Amino acid sequence: MSFNNGAGNSGSGVGGGLFPAYAVNNNDRDNQVKLNEDQYDIYVNDDFIGQKSLKNQGENLSDIDDFLKQQGITDFTASLDGDHYNIKTDGSNAEISRALQVYFNNR
Repeated sequence: MSFNNGAGNSGSGVGGGLFPAYAVNNNDRDNQVKLNEDQYDIYVNDDFIGQKSLKNQGENLSDIDDFLKQQGITDFTASLDGDHYNIKTDGSNAEISRALQVYFNNR
């Protein structure tokens, strides 16, 4: 039995085929499926605290900020530098570190 898939491949089943239309969709970047999780190193005043993995499309690094604010911690700033998420504070770094340890253990 021989067939031609339209890409110069006559039934051998090897190479030369086209990807199905659902496999690659570069036209609509907002609806792309996340294939791998993103992982970030979290630092408080340059001290490594842990890692945050973004496993779902709905997860964001700002979830950390939201968690800290829910704990009543508001005296901090956060910034992203590559895969390092840096949290800076003027005095509550021990409190933030403890809260983030709870956050990472519960995730």
